[in-house]
Amino acid sequence: MNENHNWRGRNIGGLNNQEVDEFLAGPWLARLACLKPNGSPYVVPVWYHWDGEAFWLVARKKSEWARFIADDPRVSLVIDEPDPPIRKVICEGLAEVIEEPVGPILDNGKSSIWNQIGSEHTGPRYLGEKSSEYRDSINTEPCWTFKICPEKLVTWQGFAWHDRYKHSDTTKERD
Repeated sequence: MNENHNWRGRNIGGLNNQEVDEFLAGPWLARLACLKPNGSPYVVPVWYHWDGEAFWLVARKKSEWARFIADDPRVSLVIDEPDPPIRKVICEGLAEVIEEPVGPILDNGKSSIWNQIGSEHTGPRYLGEKSSEYRDSINTEPCWTFKICPEKLVTWQGFAWHDRYKHSDTTKERD
C-alpha cells in the first residue's frame, strides 16, 4: 500500500475469525433490527455477548423488542466502531428464545442464563469495576435470553470499497 494511503487502515477487507472475535470483545453496542407485528422495522441499541459462534442478548421482560422477536425471530445485528480502522460486523439470523422472562435465580437455585451473561460477560465488559454496583441495583427484574446463530456474517475493515461495488469501465488504477 502506498504511504499516501495509510489513513485507509492497516488492513483493508474482511476480518478473519480471530479478528472478528477480538473486535466483538470490544466495548461496542450492537444495533438490533427486528420486525414489528405490522412488518415495520424496529431498531434498538443493545448490549451483546459473542461466544465465538453465536450472539447472546438479554432483554427486560417488558422490552418491546423482546416481544417482537418472540413473535418473529428474523433479526439483523450491526456492530461497528466510529473511528479507524472502522471495523464492522453485520449478522443476519434467527433469534432463539433460550429463556422466557425469568428472574436472576431460578426455582432450582441456579443462576439464570441471562444473569450469568451479565455477571461474567456484558457487565464487566461495558462497566468494568462498576459492574457489580450496577448489577446489584437492577438484578431483580425478569429478563429474556435470546441466542442468535448467524446465518450470514459480513465483516469489513478500513476505508475502501469492496471490489463488488466497482465498475470495471469506470475504475482507474491508483497508487
